[in-house]
Parts: sequence; structure tokens; C-alpha cells
Amino acid sequence: MGKKQGRKAGNSKNKSASPPAKERSSSPAMDQSWTENDFDEMREEGFSPSNFSELKEELRTQRKETKNLEKKVEELMARVINAEKVINEMKEMKTMTREIRDKCTSFSNRLDQLEERVSAIEDQMNEMKREEKPKEK
Repeated sequence: MGKKQGRKAGNSKNKSASPPAKERSSSPAMDQSWTENDFDEMREEGFSPSNFSELKEELRTQRKETKNLEKKVEELMARVINAEKVINEMKEMKTMTREIRDKCTSFSNRLDQLEERVSAIEDQMNEMKREEKPKEK
């Protein structure tokens, strides 16, 4: 077996013995163990220490971008919540406006009824005046 094949065989044994990434502990010892077990394989796939620094910088950049995006999402969520509050307030105002309109309509109907009653009473008074005039003569 060649040098690389021996490493691959050793790495596959180590990988099968280690838990999946999600189940790994985040302790420094486990992180170091992962680095030691996978470093040779990563080098074979074209990664070099200079690539690591580039990747590290790219990860930092992506982290900053992610934080900025998280801030934007939080701002947008705050705006959405505020918009929902405004919508709810507008719905309440719409309901209140309908209630006021209904009350105004009711009030207007009552005024119309009163006008009709006043008109009927005026008609009766005029009729009574007409009847009294012939009696006076």
C-alpha cells in the first residue's frame, strides 16, 4: 500500500468511528480531532494552508453578510409587526366608522320622522284655524 492509500484507510476508519457533524461535541478537543483526522484528505483534494486562510477570510465575510442580513430581517420583521398593528388599527377605525355611519343614518331617519310629525301637526293646526274662521263670522 502507498502512503496516501494508508492515510485514506486510516481516515475512513477514523471517520466511521466519529459521530456525524451534528452529533459531535463542540469541545476544542473534538474540533482538533476532526482537523487532525481530515487534514490529510483535504490536502489531497486540493486544499492547502493558503486555501485555509482564504476560506477563513471568506467565512468571515459570509458571517458579516449573514449578520447584516439577520439585522435586515429583524428590521423587516419589526416593520411587518408595525404594519400589522396599523392594519388592525385601521380595521378598528373602519368598524367605528361603520357604527358612526349607522348611528347617523338612524338619527337622520328619526329627524325625517319628526319632520313628518311636525308637518302633520302643522296641517292639523291649519285645519283647526280654517274651521274656527267660519265660526267667528
